[in-house]
Amino acid sequence: MNYYFVKRFMKKVRERAFLFITLGMILGLGTMVLGAQREQSQEVYYEAVFIHSGDTLWQIAKKYKADNEKVEHMISEIMKINGMRSENILSGESLIVPMKR
Repeated sequence: MNYYFVKRFMKKVRERAFLFITLGMILGLGTMVLGAQREQSQEVYYEAVFIHSGDTLWQIAKKYKADNEKVEHMISEIMKINGMRSENILSGESLIVPMKR
């Protein structure tokens, strides 16, 4: 009698554990999908920025980056778009900067 009770109890525990793990995975996946969609829905446009004396790529990236974006990521994007190999910029030149709405 005692063995039957333990066996039944353990079966219920396994069923509930499976249910909670499955629900957790579904919620986690849904959260990741919604986060990816939110990030993709941002509209990107480009603006030409004139470089003045004393400007740095860091300052420009910091000024034009999105609120949730890191400056380092923005620098990388600017360099990629403009075909730059180094972070050196010269006054009088202009850069194309990606802007996100």
